[in-house]
Amino acid sequence: MAVSAHMGESEPAAAVGLRIRAVRKAQRMTIESLAEASGLTKSFLSKVERGRSTASVAALLRVSEALGIPLSNLFETTATRSVIRAGEYPAISFGGHAISEYLLTPQSERRIQVLLSKIAPGGGSGSEPYPLPGEVEFVFVVDGLLEVHFADGIVSLESGDALTFDPASPRAFLVPHSAPKTTVLWMICPALPHTAAKR
Repeated sequence: MAVSAHMGESEPAAAVGLRIRAVRKAQRMTIESLAEASGLTKSFLSKVERGRSTASVAALLRVSEALGIPLSNLFETTATRSVIRAGEYPAISFGGHAISEYLLTPQSERRIQVLLSKIAPGGGSGSEPYPLPGEVEFVFVVDGLLEVHFADGIVSLESGDALTFDPASPRAFLVPHSAPKTTVLWMICPALPHTAAKR
């Protein structure tokens, strides 16, 4: 069954192609890499991305698997919105101790990942420094005190302080025992692959 039969008009099919292209580029994946991973041809994928060809459900399943996203995400458009209400933040665990973390962006979002951490005194990522894939990481201390340990020293952040750094730099973070419970907002661009997620 062709997706075009499911969706009716060519405009939605073109939107699917644009969505595939946007997700692929957000993941820094070439069309050649997507073709190899999905088992589809580069020329076919190029036509789908440009809205010049429709794809079967089976083909879109292979594309979504190659991109690591649910099939339903390919039908999102730029008008799609994601709202997470206060008190309804989905919990997520990236490791560490005495820390509660919540994902504020959709799991399907690949361009940016925003996390909210609530860290008890003495809590943090653990003593072993770790790097992350990505281009930029941003940390904002909503309230409390956070120490970020790098190889060349410790950066202490108080309420209202912000830090931007290369996520490839090994780091560990800690809320000192003498500090209050600390709330931290983390932003990572692009979003972490599921296999690389660690806190």
